[in-house]
Amino acid sequence: MSAQGDPGPDDGRVGQLRWLIRAGVAAIALYLIADGLIGIWPDAGPTARVVIVVAVVLGVVAAGVGALYIVRRDRSE
Repeated sequence: MSAQGDPGPDDGRVGQLRWLIRAGVAAIALYLIADGLIGIWPDAGPTARVVIVVAVVLGVVAAGVGALYIVRRDRSE
């Protein structure tokens, strides 16, 4: 939004860029979390590693959905 509150012509691009940056940060965070958990259990087989990665992804998705719910609920009140 511009200084006067009217959306500018490039606001859509800025929003898209922010989402791309957030997605990149989330991907790096997922990698580091999953790598750390796999490092705790170095003897885990391939199936266990897949389960760990899936659990981390689901946990982060659940946290993101919860955060969006809280933010949107606060806006509507």
